[in-house]
Amino acid sequence: MKLVRVVLFGLLFLFVMVNVHELGHTVFARLLGDDSAHYVLYQPGGSGACMGCNLYDSSRIGDLGNVLVNLGGVIFTQLLCCAAILLLASQTVLKQWMLLTVIGITWLGDAILQLVQGLQVNIPEHLARGPESTYTDYGAVVWFLRDQTGAAASDLKEAMVLATVGYTALLLLAIRWALTRRRR
Repeated sequence: MKLVRVVLFGLLFLFVMVNVHELGHTVFARLLGDDSAHYVLYQPGGSGACMGCNLYDSSRIGDLGNVLVNLGGVIFTQLLCCAAILLLASQTVLKQWMLLTVIGITWLGDAILQLVQGLQVNIPEHLARGPESTYTDYGAVVWFLRDQTGAAASDLKEAMVLATVGYTALLLLAIRWALTRRRR
């Protein structure tokens, strides 16, 4: 019975996380100057349907701004992860398994998934700018940073791996701290 609760909670939270992720992109795009940026829960047809969609125009924002927009989704979901860690450290009424599920889904389902997708993307010579909803987040970060800095895509991908490993180490330390504090 507990496994059913964990699975149902995980699926519900996954839906929430995907939408928070897309809202993060939209918020960053709007803050950085694209007043056309918007979020829709569902968009049918066209070049593909999407659920929880961030729609923005990359040509309205510079390369470094586009890096922030593309990282915005992961930033928002990792803020959820940080909130769960802080709640885990407190004597909250939320169950420990719920908070650990939130932490696991936000880490594996976003930080690691985005890294894997970003490593698999072939970086084209030129990235089309304009109305966009289909960038692979970390792939786009590499494109925009490469265009801005001239760094090799392979070096930028390596930096993404190192940053993710470092983030994961910090996350594990934070979870250990939270569990130790919760037991007191």
